[in-house]
Amino acid sequence: MELNVNNLVRSGVILVLGLPLMLPLGGALGNAARGTAQTAGDREVSRFKDELTLPCLRYAFSRSDTKAEREAKNEIDDVLGGDANHTAVCNYVL
Repeated sequence: MELNVNNLVRSGVILVLGLPLMLPLGGALGNAARGTAQTAGDREVSRFKDELTLPCLRYAFSRSDTKAEREAKNEIDDVLGGDANHTAVCNYVL
């Protein structure tokens, strides 16, 4: 087998240029495959987080003891079905 410098250089260039393009693509495809295998519990947590995001943002950016804070707390309580530790819930959601 004869080693040809042109072939070695060409292979090196393809490797150097192709590897950075293929690694992110492979990672994205792997994440997409893992994303479809969500359990029912994961979907439920995602649903709660989606429902709580806006009220938690309102809670986080409202001043203490204001009408906006009370309304945000009420929305959080409605989603969770009872009184909750609003700060801890919003830290988890956000």
